[in-house]
Amino acid sequence: MEDFAGGPFLLTTIVGAVVGFVAGMFGIGGGFLIVPILNIALGFPMQIAVGSAACQVLGPATTSVLARRVMAQDFRLPLIVTGGLLMGVFAGAAVLHRLMTPSADVEFASRTGEAIVLMIYLVLLLALGGFALWESGRVLAQRPVRTGWMAHWNLPPYAVMRGLPQPMSITILAWFGLFVGFVSGFLGISGGLLLLPGLIYLLGLAWHQAVTTSTLIVWLVAFQSTIAHSIHDHIRLPIVLGLLLGGTVGARMGVDWSRGLSAAHGRKSFAWLALGTAAMIGVKLVLY
Repeated sequence: MEDFAGGPFLLTTIVGAVVGFVAGMFGIGGGFLIVPILNIALGFPMQIAVGSAACQVLGPATTSVLARRVMAQDFRLPLIVTGGLLMGVFAGAAVLHRLMTPSADVEFASRTGEAIVLMIYLVLLLALGGFALWESGRVLAQRPVRTGWMAHWNLPPYAVMRGLPQPMSITILAWFGLFVGFVSGFLGISGGLLLLPGLIYLLGLAWHQAVTTSTLIVWLVAFQSTIAHSIHDHIRLPIVLGLLLGGTVGARMGVDWSRGLSAAHGRKSFAWLALGTAAMIGVKLVLY
């Protein structure tokens, strides 16, 4: 299905609307949903699914940024991690391209590369979904998990940022951005899947502030990923347009819905979404 002419444009539009809603509600890019759906349900090659998913995030991410009340201080943390994000995104896209480059046995190389990417998705989603479900349960039981695990690491220089009770190490933020960028470039998830729990538990941001910051960083990652994957010819514009058409509308609805969602229930909903996606990937791997 790599040739999209006459393909399921309506289906990709519906997928885009659903994922855009999720992106707006949780402040994530939604690639962790789009990539498995494009690859497993619609049959697109993994590198095309990853590149097109990363590119289309620009639509709902831009809508989410414009829909939120963003202050000038909210840009401080995203701009600090931009350098690490940029290096990580280009490195991740290059590794994916290398992994999916056909060998003497084209079919074997393609299936092996796809299986590796899906297995990484499975492990990542199970870990994050399981942790979010456990953590939200503790919050609802009034036994919250301590946040800000890395906030006290003393690695100068430091920067003062909105939402953090004390100055944060720029070095830690740069490495955090590099890791998120690499995973984003490799998997096409635009970082939101890692950013939200990372900003809350590692850096100590409150839920709603973390969602705003995550939305801004997701936009930066999507912009960088679009350039990186276009270099390797991983993007198909018809797929992107179908996803954007639905995703831009869905993102606005998701932002409006998130305003009435409590932090604990928001993380619980995110957990079940991640675990459900992991289950779909697990079925695919069993059938390989």
